[in-house]
Amino acid sequence: MKTKNIIIFFIAVVVGILGALFLYYEGPEYIQSRYFYEVDRGTRGAIGDAFGGTVGPIIAWFASILTFLAFYIQYDANKDQRDQFNKQANDIVIERFENRFFELVRLHRENVNEQNIQNKIFGRKAFTTYYFELRYIYFVLESMHDNFPTETRLNKEQLTNLAYLIFFYGIGHASDSVFSHILPQINSKQFFKDTIDKLEKEKKMYSDFLREKARYESEKKVKNTKLKDLEIVHNGKKAVFILLYEPFTGHGTKIGHYYRHLFQTVKYVDSQKHDVFKHKDNEIKYSYVKILRAQLSNFEQVILYYNSISVLGKNWISDGYIQEYHLLTNLPLSFADFGVQPDKKFEVEIAADPTFFDWEILKDSFH
Repeated sequence: MKTKNIIIFFIAVVVGILGALFLYYEGPEYIQSRYFYEVDRGTRGAIGDAFGGTVGPIIAWFASILTFLAFYIQYDANKDQRDQFNKQANDIVIERFENRFFELVRLHRENVNEQNIQNKIFGRKAFTTYYFELRYIYFVLESMHDNFPTETRLNKEQLTNLAYLIFFYGIGHASDSVFSHILPQINSKQFFKDTIDKLEKEKKMYSDFLREKARYESEKKVKNTKLKDLEIVHNGKKAVFILLYEPFTGHGTKIGHYYRHLFQTVKYVDSQKHDVFKHKDNEIKYSYVKILRAQLSNFEQVILYYNSISVLGKNWISDGYIQEYHLLTNLPLSFADFGVQPDKKFEVEIAADPTFFDWEILKDSFH
Protein backbone atom coordinates (compact mmCIF):
# COMPACT_ATOMS: atom_id res chain seq x y z
CA MET A 1 0.00 0.00 0.00
CA LYS A 2 1.33 3.42 -0.89
CA THR A 3 2.20 5.96 1.81
CA LYS A 4 -0.57 8.29 0.60
CA ASN A 5 -3.18 5.56 1.08
CA ILE A 6 -1.89 4.80 4.56
CA ILE A 7 -2.19 8.46 5.54
CA ILE A 8 -5.75 8.73 4.20
CA PHE A 9 -6.79 5.53 5.96
CA PHE A 10 -5.19 6.70 9.22
CA ILE A 11 -7.00 10.06 9.10
CA ALA A 12 -10.33 8.33 8.44
CA VAL A 13 -9.83 5.96 11.39
CA VAL A 14 -8.88 8.83 13.73
CA VAL A 15 -11.91 10.87 12.66
CA GLY A 16 -14.14 7.84 13.09
CA ILE A 17 -12.80 7.07 16.57
CA LEU A 18 -13.15 10.69 17.71
CA GLY A 19 -16.69 10.81 16.38
CA ALA A 20 -17.58 7.54 18.09
CA LEU A 21 -16.15 8.72 21.42
CA PHE A 22 -18.06 11.97 21.19
CA LEU A 23 -21.33 10.13 20.57
CA TYR A 24 -20.62 7.64 23.33
CA TYR A 25 -19.92 10.21 26.01
CA GLU A 26 -21.92 13.27 24.97
CA GLY A 27 -24.87 11.82 23.07
CA PRO A 28 -26.71 10.08 25.90
CA GLU A 29 -25.97 12.96 28.32
CA TYR A 30 -27.42 15.46 25.93
CA ILE A 31 -30.50 13.42 25.12
CA GLN A 32 -31.22 12.48 28.72
CA SER A 33 -30.81 16.05 29.97
CA ARG A 34 -33.41 17.15 27.50
CA TYR A 35 -36.03 14.40 27.83
CA PHE A 36 -35.53 12.71 31.25
CA TYR A 37 -37.94 14.87 33.28
CA GLU A 38 -40.74 14.69 30.76
CA VAL A 39 -43.98 13.15 32.32
CA ASP A 40 -45.42 12.09 29.01
CA ARG A 41 -44.20 8.60 28.12
CA GLY A 42 -44.57 9.44 24.44
CA THR A 43 -42.18 12.27 24.84
CA ARG A 44 -39.74 10.15 26.80
CA GLY A 45 -40.12 7.40 24.20
CA ALA A 46 -38.86 9.82 21.64
CA ILE A 47 -35.40 9.47 23.24
CA GLY A 48 -34.71 6.36 21.17
CA ASP A 49 -35.98 8.01 18.03
CA ALA A 50 -33.94 11.11 18.73
CA PHE A 51 -30.81 9.09 19.41
CA GLY A 52 -31.33 6.99 16.32
CA GLY A 53 -32.07 10.05 14.23
CA THR A 54 -28.94 11.72 15.51
CA VAL A 55 -26.52 8.80 15.30
CA GLY A 56 -27.91 7.18 12.16
CA PRO A 57 -26.82 9.88 9.68
CA ILE A 58 -23.46 10.12 11.37
CA ILE A 59 -22.91 6.37 11.03
CA ALA A 60 -24.12 6.53 7.43
CA TRP A 61 -21.69 9.37 6.82
CA PHE A 62 -18.81 7.35 8.21
CA ALA A 63 -19.93 4.34 6.20
CA SER A 64 -19.92 6.39 3.00
CA ILE A 65 -16.41 7.62 3.79
CA LEU A 66 -15.17 4.07 4.35
CA THR A 67 -16.88 2.95 1.15
CA PHE A 68 -15.20 5.79 -0.75
CA LEU A 69 -11.84 4.84 0.76
CA ALA A 70 -12.34 1.24 -0.27
CA PHE A 71 -13.14 2.24 -3.86
CA TYR A 72 -10.24 4.71 -3.95
CA ILE A 73 -7.76 2.12 -2.69
CA GLN A 74 -9.03 -0.34 -5.29
CA TYR A 75 -8.74 2.34 -8.00
CA ASP A 76 -5.19 3.10 -6.92
CA ALA A 77 -4.32 -0.59 -6.93
CA ASN A 78 -5.75 -0.95 -10.45
CA LYS A 79 -3.73 2.08 -11.54
CA ASP A 80 -0.56 0.51 -10.13
CA GLN A 81 -1.38 -2.69 -11.97
CA ARG A 82 -1.86 -0.81 -15.26
CA ASP A 83 1.45 0.99 -14.73
CA GLN A 84 3.10 -2.36 -14.11
CA PHE A 85 1.60 -3.78 -17.31
CA ASN A 86 2.79 -0.71 -19.26
CA LYS A 87 6.28 -1.10 -17.80
CA GLN A 88 6.33 -4.77 -18.80
CA ALA A 89 5.17 -3.83 -22.31
CA ASN A 90 7.93 -1.20 -22.54
CA ASP A 91 10.48 -3.71 -21.30
CA ILE A 92 9.41 -6.10 -24.06
CA VAL A 93 9.80 -3.33 -26.68
CA ILE A 94 13.29 -2.50 -25.37
CA GLU A 95 14.28 -6.16 -25.24
CA ARG A 96 13.21 -6.79 -28.84
CA PHE A 97 14.98 -3.65 -30.01
CA GLU A 98 18.20 -4.49 -28.17
CA ASN A 99 18.23 -8.05 -29.46
CA ARG A 100 18.35 -6.80 -33.03
CA PHE A 101 20.56 -3.79 -32.28
CA PHE A 102 23.31 -5.79 -30.63
CA GLU A 103 23.09 -8.36 -33.41
CA LEU A 104 23.73 -5.52 -35.87
CA VAL A 105 26.69 -4.40 -33.74
CA ARG A 106 28.03 -7.95 -33.83
CA LEU A 107 27.71 -8.02 -37.62
CA HIS A 108 29.52 -4.69 -37.78
CA ARG A 109 32.46 -6.20 -35.92
CA GLU A 110 32.45 -9.10 -38.34
CA ASN A 111 32.50 -6.66 -41.25
CA VAL A 112 35.59 -5.04 -39.75
CA ASN A 113 37.34 -8.38 -39.29
CA GLU A 114 36.48 -9.41 -42.86
CA GLN A 115 38.28 -6.44 -44.43
CA ASN A 116 40.93 -7.90 -46.71
CA ILE A 117 43.19 -6.09 -49.15
CA GLN A 118 44.53 -8.65 -51.64
CA ASN A 119 45.32 -11.13 -48.82
CA LYS A 120 48.02 -8.80 -47.52
CA ILE A 121 46.28 -6.50 -45.05
CA PHE A 122 43.43 -7.68 -42.85
CA GLY A 123 40.85 -6.41 -40.39
CA ARG A 124 40.95 -2.96 -38.84
CA LYS A 125 44.45 -2.30 -40.21
CA ALA A 126 42.90 -2.09 -43.66
CA PHE A 127 41.28 1.26 -42.82
CA THR A 128 44.70 2.78 -42.15
CA THR A 129 45.78 1.68 -45.62
CA TYR A 130 42.53 2.93 -47.16
CA TYR A 131 43.28 6.32 -45.66
CA PHE A 132 46.76 6.64 -47.15
CA GLU A 133 45.61 5.46 -50.59
CA LEU A 134 42.70 7.92 -50.63
CA ARG A 135 44.96 10.73 -49.46
CA TYR A 136 47.49 9.99 -52.22
CA ILE A 137 44.78 9.88 -54.89
CA TYR A 138 43.42 13.23 -53.75
CA PHE A 139 46.77 15.02 -53.97
CA VAL A 140 47.44 13.56 -57.43
CA LEU A 141 44.00 14.71 -58.54
CA GLU A 142 44.34 18.19 -57.05
CA SER A 143 47.82 18.71 -58.51
CA MET A 144 46.58 17.75 -62.00
CA HIS A 145 43.55 19.97 -61.54
CA ASP A 146 45.76 22.94 -60.65
CA ASN A 147 47.87 22.33 -63.78
CA PHE A 148 44.90 23.34 -65.95
CA PRO A 149 43.65 26.66 -64.55
CA THR A 150 41.68 27.43 -67.71
CA GLU A 151 39.43 24.38 -67.39
CA THR A 152 36.24 24.31 -65.37
CA ARG A 153 37.27 24.78 -61.76
CA LEU A 154 36.15 22.40 -59.06
CA ASN A 155 36.00 23.34 -55.40
CA LYS A 156 37.59 21.19 -52.71
CA GLU A 157 34.39 19.37 -51.90
CA GLN A 158 33.91 18.39 -55.56
CA LEU A 159 37.54 17.25 -55.78
CA THR A 160 37.09 15.22 -52.59
CA ASN A 161 34.02 13.55 -54.04
CA LEU A 162 35.92 12.76 -57.25
CA ALA A 163 38.94 11.35 -55.38
CA TYR A 164 36.68 9.13 -53.28
CA LEU A 165 34.98 7.76 -56.40
CA ILE A 166 38.39 6.85 -57.89
CA PHE A 167 39.37 5.25 -54.58
CA PHE A 168 36.06 3.36 -54.42
CA TYR A 169 35.80 2.11 -58.02
CA GLY A 170 39.49 1.98 -58.89
CA ILE A 171 40.86 2.45 -62.40
CA GLY A 172 40.60 0.11 -65.34
CA HIS A 173 38.13 -0.99 -67.99
CA ALA A 174 35.27 -1.58 -65.54
CA SER A 175 35.63 1.77 -63.79
CA ASP A 176 35.95 3.66 -67.10
CA SER A 177 32.31 2.93 -67.89
CA VAL A 178 31.30 3.95 -64.38
CA PHE A 179 33.03 7.32 -64.67
CA SER A 180 31.53 7.87 -68.11
CA HIS A 181 28.09 7.27 -66.66
CA ILE A 182 28.23 9.23 -63.39
CA LEU A 183 30.82 11.89 -64.39
CA PRO A 184 30.18 12.59 -68.08
CA GLN A 185 31.34 16.21 -67.85
CA ILE A 186 34.42 15.51 -65.73
CA ASN A 187 35.45 12.34 -67.53
CA SER A 188 36.40 14.33 -70.65
CA LYS A 189 38.49 16.93 -68.81
CA GLN A 190 42.22 16.80 -69.40
CA PHE A 191 43.15 17.01 -65.72
CA PHE A 192 41.01 13.94 -65.02
CA LYS A 193 42.55 12.02 -67.92
CA ASP A 194 46.04 12.93 -66.69
CA THR A 195 45.14 11.77 -63.19
CA ILE A 196 43.95 8.41 -64.46
CA ASP A 197 47.02 8.05 -66.71
CA LYS A 198 49.40 8.68 -63.80
CA LEU A 199 47.61 6.24 -61.52
CA GLU A 200 47.51 3.60 -64.29
CA LYS A 201 51.27 3.92 -64.83
CA GLU A 202 51.90 3.45 -61.11
CA LYS A 203 49.53 0.52 -61.03
CA LYS A 204 51.31 -1.07 -64.01
CA MET A 205 54.65 -0.41 -62.36
CA TYR A 206 53.61 -2.59 -59.45
CA SER A 207 52.35 -5.35 -61.78
CA ASP A 208 55.65 -5.31 -63.68
CA PHE A 209 57.56 -5.41 -60.43
CA LEU A 210 55.71 -8.53 -59.29
CA ARG A 211 56.48 -10.28 -62.58
CA GLU A 212 60.17 -9.46 -62.35
CA LYS A 213 60.49 -9.86 -58.58
CA ALA A 214 61.02 -13.62 -58.51
CA ARG A 215 63.52 -13.60 -61.38
CA TYR A 216 65.44 -10.66 -59.96
CA GLU A 217 65.68 -12.14 -56.48
CA SER A 218 66.87 -15.44 -57.97
CA GLU A 219 69.54 -13.83 -60.14
CA LYS A 220 70.79 -11.33 -57.56
CA LYS A 221 70.53 -13.77 -54.67
CA VAL A 222 68.52 -11.29 -52.60
CA LYS A 223 65.20 -11.56 -50.86
CA ASN A 224 62.31 -9.28 -49.95
CA THR A 225 62.96 -6.69 -52.60
CA LYS A 226 60.56 -3.78 -52.28
CA LEU A 227 59.20 -1.22 -54.65
CA LYS A 228 59.82 2.44 -53.91
CA ASP A 229 56.94 4.20 -52.13
CA LEU A 230 54.69 6.51 -54.12
CA GLU A 231 55.15 10.15 -53.10
CA ILE A 232 53.69 13.46 -54.14
CA VAL A 233 54.10 16.97 -52.74
CA HIS A 234 51.44 19.58 -53.44
CA ASN A 235 50.68 22.91 -51.81
CA GLY A 236 53.22 22.24 -49.09
CA LYS A 237 51.75 18.86 -48.13
CA LYS A 238 53.33 15.49 -48.79
CA ALA A 239 51.42 12.28 -49.45
CA VAL A 240 53.18 8.92 -49.20
CA PHE A 241 51.65 5.60 -50.19
CA ILE A 242 53.53 2.40 -49.38
CA LEU A 243 53.10 -0.15 -52.15
CA LEU A 244 52.21 -3.30 -50.25
CA TYR A 245 49.66 -4.42 -52.84
CA GLU A 246 48.53 -3.57 -56.36
CA PRO A 247 47.16 -0.04 -55.99
CA PHE A 248 44.05 1.67 -57.32
CA THR A 249 42.07 -1.49 -58.01
CA GLY A 250 39.09 -0.15 -56.05
CA HIS A 251 37.73 -1.06 -52.63
CA GLY A 252 34.02 -0.83 -53.29
CA THR A 253 33.31 -4.51 -52.71
CA LYS A 254 34.84 -4.30 -49.23
CA ILE A 255 33.93 -0.93 -47.77
CA GLY A 256 30.69 -0.55 -49.74
CA HIS A 257 29.08 -3.32 -47.71
CA TYR A 258 30.72 -2.07 -44.51
CA TYR A 259 29.31 1.47 -44.71
CA ARG A 260 25.91 0.38 -46.00
CA HIS A 261 25.51 -1.87 -42.96
CA LEU A 262 26.73 0.89 -40.64
CA PHE A 263 24.21 3.30 -42.18
CA GLN A 264 21.35 0.81 -41.78
CA THR A 265 22.26 0.24 -38.14
CA VAL A 266 22.06 3.96 -37.36
CA LYS A 267 18.86 4.23 -39.39
CA TYR A 268 17.36 1.35 -37.40
CA VAL A 269 17.93 3.22 -34.13
CA ASP A 270 16.71 6.53 -35.53
CA SER A 271 13.51 4.99 -36.95
CA GLN A 272 12.18 3.80 -33.56
CA LYS A 273 8.79 5.48 -33.01
CA HIS A 274 7.62 3.88 -29.75
CA ASP A 275 7.00 6.25 -26.83
CA VAL A 276 9.71 4.53 -24.80
CA PHE A 277 12.30 6.02 -27.18
CA LYS A 278 10.88 9.54 -26.95
CA HIS A 279 13.01 11.54 -24.57
CA LYS A 280 14.31 15.05 -24.17
CA ASP A 281 17.14 15.78 -26.61
CA ASN A 282 16.77 12.28 -28.08
CA GLU A 283 18.98 10.92 -25.27
CA ILE A 284 17.86 7.28 -25.45
CA LYS A 285 18.51 6.87 -29.17
CA TYR A 286 21.75 8.83 -28.81
CA SER A 287 22.96 6.43 -26.09
CA TYR A 288 22.55 3.44 -28.43
CA VAL A 289 24.26 5.14 -31.38
CA LYS A 290 27.04 6.12 -28.98
CA ILE A 291 27.63 2.40 -28.33
CA LEU A 292 27.94 1.87 -32.08
CA ARG A 293 30.17 4.93 -32.48
CA ALA A 294 32.52 3.53 -29.84
CA GLN A 295 33.26 0.61 -32.20
CA LEU A 296 34.82 2.92 -34.81
CA SER A 297 38.57 3.47 -34.90
CA ASN A 298 40.07 6.84 -35.84
CA PHE A 299 40.68 5.78 -39.42
CA GLU A 300 37.20 4.29 -39.75
CA GLN A 301 35.80 7.70 -38.79
CA VAL A 302 38.10 9.44 -41.27
CA ILE A 303 36.92 7.22 -44.14
CA LEU A 304 33.33 7.67 -42.92
CA TYR A 305 33.78 11.43 -43.18
CA TYR A 306 35.02 11.26 -46.78
CA ASN A 307 32.32 8.71 -47.59
CA SER A 308 29.68 11.17 -46.34
CA ILE A 309 31.02 13.91 -48.62
CA SER A 310 30.87 11.70 -51.70
CA VAL A 311 27.76 11.14 -53.74
CA LEU A 312 27.80 7.52 -52.54
CA GLY A 313 27.35 8.42 -48.88
CA LYS A 314 25.59 11.79 -49.01
CA ASN A 315 22.64 10.49 -46.95
CA TRP A 316 24.82 10.47 -43.84
CA ILE A 317 24.57 14.26 -43.88
CA SER A 318 21.29 14.82 -45.74
CA ASP A 319 19.42 12.54 -43.29
CA GLY A 320 21.12 14.30 -40.38
CA TYR A 321 22.68 11.22 -38.81
CA ILE A 322 26.19 12.65 -38.49
CA GLN A 323 24.85 15.89 -37.01
CA GLU A 324 22.18 14.36 -34.75
CA TYR A 325 24.31 11.59 -33.28
CA HIS A 326 27.76 13.22 -33.48
CA LEU A 327 29.14 10.23 -35.37
CA LEU A 328 32.40 12.04 -36.09
CA THR A 329 32.92 13.54 -32.66
CA ASN A 330 36.14 11.55 -32.10
CA LEU A 331 37.51 12.30 -35.57
CA PRO A 332 41.13 13.53 -35.38
CA LEU A 333 40.85 16.66 -37.50
CA SER A 334 44.56 16.61 -38.30
CA PHE A 335 44.05 13.31 -40.17
CA ALA A 336 41.43 14.84 -42.46
CA ASP A 337 43.92 17.37 -43.85
CA PHE A 338 43.02 17.00 -47.51
CA GLY A 339 40.00 18.08 -49.48
CA VAL A 340 37.29 20.00 -47.68
CA GLN A 341 38.17 20.20 -43.99
CA PRO A 342 35.67 18.86 -41.40
CA ASP A 343 35.70 22.12 -39.44
CA LYS A 344 34.69 23.93 -42.64
CA LYS A 345 32.13 21.37 -43.73
CA PHE A 346 30.41 21.45 -40.33
CA GLU A 347 31.08 25.09 -39.52
CA VAL A 348 27.44 25.79 -38.66
CA GLU A 349 27.23 22.76 -36.35
CA ILE A 350 30.44 23.73 -34.53
CA ALA A 351 29.13 27.28 -34.02
CA ALA A 352 25.96 25.86 -32.44
CA ASP A 353 27.82 23.22 -30.42
CA PRO A 354 31.57 23.70 -29.79
CA THR A 355 31.81 20.05 -28.62
CA PHE A 356 30.74 18.75 -32.05
CA PHE A 357 34.36 17.61 -32.48
CA ASP A 358 36.36 16.52 -29.45
CA TRP A 359 39.45 17.66 -31.32
CA GLU A 360 38.38 21.29 -30.92
CA ILE A 361 38.46 20.82 -27.14
CA LEU A 362 41.72 18.85 -27.08
CA LYS A 363 43.70 21.41 -29.06
CA ASP A 364 43.01 24.01 -26.35
CA SER A 365 43.60 21.66 -23.41
CA PHE A 366 47.19 22.87 -22.77
CA HIS A 367 46.43 26.58 -22.81
